[in-house]
Amino acid sequence: MFLHGWGGGVVSFLSVAERLRGINCLLFDFRGFGKSEENGVYTLEDYARDTLALMDEVGIKKAVLVGHSFGCRVAAYLAANHPDRVAGLVITDGAGLKPRRGLKYYYKILIYKLKKKLGLDTKGAGSEDYRSLNENMKRTFVNVVNRYTDEECARINCPALVVWGKEDKDTPLYMAKRFERLIKDSALIMLDGGHFCYLENLSVYVAILGKFIAGVCDGVVCGCA
Repeated sequence: MFLHGWGGGVVSFLSVAERLRGINCLLFDFRGFGKSEENGVYTLEDYARDTLALMDEVGIKKAVLVGHSFGCRVAAYLAANHPDRVAGLVITDGAGLKPRRGLKYYYKILIYKLKKKLGLDTKGAGSEDYRSLNENMKRTFVNVVNRYTDEECARINCPALVVWGKEDKDTPLYMAKRFERLIKDSALIMLDGGHFCYLENLSVYVAILGKFIAGVCDGVVCGCA
């Protein structure tokens, strides 16, 4: 079962799923992305509930969760809080761990707060991802990025694979190493490339993924029914 990154959708993992021969793969759009409608403000828990509801709807009792970036937040939450539904976990350039913050970050926050207090223009504040969103999804974005999953990762007991791009600037390498430390039964594989290393090394990623899924689910399905 594939959980896409922020701003992504079914298309994010389509090329991977098409190459996983003999494995049933489930791809879907989170609410507010792709073809899924947005009708409110969501939390990480909301996205996790949606994922479980979809599994129930299609009859998947237990799945290997393959996440990228934002999708790894949902995957980690489910693996920790619903271990009976998760057979294995693949964290690909994952987000969700509490980041290291430098003085530059706190300086930007201070300037933003001062501008807001003084009634000055703050339209340029925030990341490009944030500025492109409607109001509901901006609030959703804030909910998500401020919800860290370090504690959940420390409670994950299923087999896990951490796959990371060596040049990833969005989720730096120290996060990959922290995922590996926090998740007990995990291994780290480094690939060339950046935040989308799985697409930059598609054939290698598919081969790695296929072997991991086969080992976890005896080669039956990605969503172990």
